[in-house]
Amino acid sequence: MSTNTKLVKTYAKSLFQNLISSKEVKKENYSFTPANITSKQENKISANIFIIGEELLIIRSLLISSKKLKTVFKNPTYQEQQKLNILLEIFPGLTITMKSFLKILTERNHLSLLPQISDAFEELLLKFKRITKIKILVASPLSANFGVNLLKSLQLVTSSKDIILNIGYDPKLLGGLILEYNSCSIDASILKEFSSLFNNI
Repeated sequence: MSTNTKLVKTYAKSLFQNLISSKEVKKENYSFTPANITSKQENKISANIFIIGEELLIIRSLLISSKKLKTVFKNPTYQEQQKLNILLEIFPGLTITMKSFLKILTERNHLSLLPQISDAFEELLLKFKRITKIKILVASPLSANFGVNLLKSLQLVTSSKDIILNIGYDPKLLGGLILEYNSCSIDASILKEFSSLFNNI
């Protein structure tokens, strides 16, 4: 694991733990709905986890989509305070928690790590909500019945409450599918079977 990866994970975990410990949040009983944001004060604190996640995603998308900003944030000749001022000017309505977090990153010259921190925070958020992201590569479109059964099976296999499914098509697979989740890959394609057969001949 590289130094940057460790830093990114540490920042994301620290931010997440800080939000969790600000009010005890029970994973099983808390569901995120608009009603929860506007009802009790305790739910407002709990909803901060999701609001911070959204703020990180918005900042991440800006830093990734804008070539000019990407260049500025990766350029060490620009002062970190200048970079922070740019973010605060673009997003004046950021929460106090996010502004404090950005200040810490500024003091440590790590604002350029924001996109990776956002990704790491999203992973923690998905685990917290027991949601698993799964990428499936298939040779042809899935039928509706197969898709429903597949989702139920994937929920059981991954012990997840919900599944975020990302489906891609690759006719070269000939049939079957390739599953990718939690850094695992399962290749159950006909192409793999043919490759193994030809390698053994």
